[in-house]
Amino acid sequence: MILFKLLGKCSADLIKEIRQYEKRSRMYDSENKIKAFNDKFYTNYKVNNNSLVAITDINDGVVTFVAAYDAKQVDLDAVESLIGNVTSDIEITYQEEIVLEELKRELARAYHNDWISRSEESIMKMLGLKIYPESMGFFEGPPYKIVESVYADEGLSKKQVKTQLDDILASKSFYEEIDRIYSNENAKKFVGHPVHYLINAGDKAAADDMIAILIPALLKNKRLLGGRVCDVQKLSDRAYRDENFFNIFSSAQGSTVIINLAIDSDYGDRATSYHELIEKIGKKIGEYGNDTLFIFVDISGKRNMTDDAMAAILANADMVRIDEGYGDKKRASEYLKRLARKTDYDDYDEQELINYLPDDKAEYTVSDIYNAYNKWYGNGLKSHVYKAYKEKDIVKIEVKKHDCKPYDELSKMIGLKDVKRVTDEIIAAARMRKVRKSMGLENTNNSMHMLFSGNPGSAKTTVARLIAQILKDEEVLRNGHIVECGRQDLVGKYVGWTAKAVESKFRAARGGILFIDEAYSLVEDHNSFGTEAINTIVQMMENFREEVIVIFAGYPKKMQEFLDKNEGLRSRIAFHLDFPDYDADELTDIMKLMLDKRGYKYDSEETLKKFNALCEDACGEKDFGNGRFVRNLIDHAVMRQANRLLAEHKDAVINKEEAITLKAEDFEAVNLKKERSAIGFV
Repeated sequence: MILFKLLGKCSADLIKEIRQYEKRSRMYDSENKIKAFNDKFYTNYKVNNNSLVAITDINDGVVTFVAAYDAKQVDLDAVESLIGNVTSDIEITYQEEIVLEELKRELARAYHNDWISRSEESIMKMLGLKIYPESMGFFEGPPYKIVESVYADEGLSKKQVKTQLDDILASKSFYEEIDRIYSNENAKKFVGHPVHYLINAGDKAAADDMIAILIPALLKNKRLLGGRVCDVQKLSDRAYRDENFFNIFSSAQGSTVIINLAIDSDYGDRATSYHELIEKIGKKIGEYGNDTLFIFVDISGKRNMTDDAMAAILANADMVRIDEGYGDKKRASEYLKRLARKTDYDDYDEQELINYLPDDKAEYTVSDIYNAYNKWYGNGLKSHVYKAYKEKDIVKIEVKKHDCKPYDELSKMIGLKDVKRVTDEIIAAARMRKVRKSMGLENTNNSMHMLFSGNPGSAKTTVARLIAQILKDEEVLRNGHIVECGRQDLVGKYVGWTAKAVESKFRAARGGILFIDEAYSLVEDHNSFGTEAINTIVQMMENFREEVIVIFAGYPKKMQEFLDKNEGLRSRIAFHLDFPDYDADELTDIMKLMLDKRGYKYDSEETLKKFNALCEDACGEKDFGNGRFVRNLIDHAVMRQANRLLAEHKDAVINKEEAITLKAEDFEAVNLKKERSAIGFV
């Protein structure tokens, strides 16, 4: 429906009648002139079902009307004729299109004045205009947000519109669409929408600038009946259960609906509701697409809708894609200055403003310009508005010694220099993000997915668990837990099981780390389910990029082959960490740490030398086990110690010192090679 507010001038006779009625305290409804007019307007609506008019206010001889009408059946001239047929005592002098909230406020005022018999809520529902969301429960807020605005036909020629395109650094695709909109081949009347639009931009404000040019151009060329825009934001898959949501599409006939493609969903527990919402939106486009203009907005880095879901929505309409534009430093600077002139800052330095644009680019996207503007504006709050903070540009970074237990534990681990270095870099980056936030500067969430390559026992899993806790302490991860899995957890036996299994693991890992051990096993055979698992992992890494860090782990050679087969994964992994085999001295140091943790000690340097010699021999063997080898040596030594002590003290008490001390004789070589068991007769 098209919504208007009209103002009219009352005749002297009508004003006199109204005042006489008010003096009698409104005792006689039959003498309520305004209510009588509104009753006639309502009767007309019940008969013709195409327009509803109501008088909502009279002030200093000026009457306020609101009108909601079906633009396919009547126009604004017909509405004014209806008013003239009901009363000749009012002359319409002004008209403007309005949004639903204003219509609701005006109807509420009329109901309060006893000028209409039905409440504003009842009338909105009757007209199919009840589109605002309701809370889904105590723990769940509204499943979407509606932001309405009205654009006017500015009467601009094609040349004037192209000047606007120049100002916003519009892309070639936008210029081409303006040529089509203004083409003389088109009929200058509204029959329906031949196309709808997909706006691609890196920033919501940049997309809004594009829409602010597109809609007035369509209005100018009679491609829209009204300038009201219903912008659907923060859309959740729970919207499919909101009875008001699907009223949006019918209530906007003749006008525009904007839908942001970043639909909030966890893709798992509510997978059914997500797909149901997608299916219904697609059907509504097919049902109302001829009368309602749909504009889909895809903000780079924020769309979490899959390509299949997008295809399901867009399949019911022809789409024209309009991309964000770009320009050189001079044009970008002019755009940035125009943005700055819209602020309340009146004494800023233009050169300082332009310096916020990065210097290392030959061309600047509109998003680059808005990023620079946002940084400048944030800093300007201190220098132009809250001047008491002007000298607080430098934020002191308090460097403290790491005092978190997980970090201390990682620091004490033997070797792993690269791992510790990368961990320090991640911590430093997290702290710097906090500092930048305090300065009003932009922050970006960089990919933190990792690949651990190393032989068994090189501490890959242990390090992953510690990193999860460290990143939680540094507020990089919300929960800091780790979900460990392998091929058996990710690859299903039947069609459809694999994708669900992968999604389930990602959901379980939200706020933490998903640790996929022996990841190469997913592609080691020709089972198509393994390939499906990899493809789903790649998709989920994108969908959960801000909530889950994935760590792939396995043997060095096989992990390299794994990456060679999956270029999509390679580009998404930020850190490749090698866990080298330990040498004999490092294994000896690991032994000391393990003994200390278990409450044991060795008795002499001779014992230490024997242990080191055993490690030296083991390092010459293939796949000797690294830290696991040390653990096995200690386990066997503890058992031999127990046997030795019980033999030595058959009738005596074993003291504490003896119970915690291991001797050289307790340590013996462990067989590293698996013996094949014989089958059959010997």
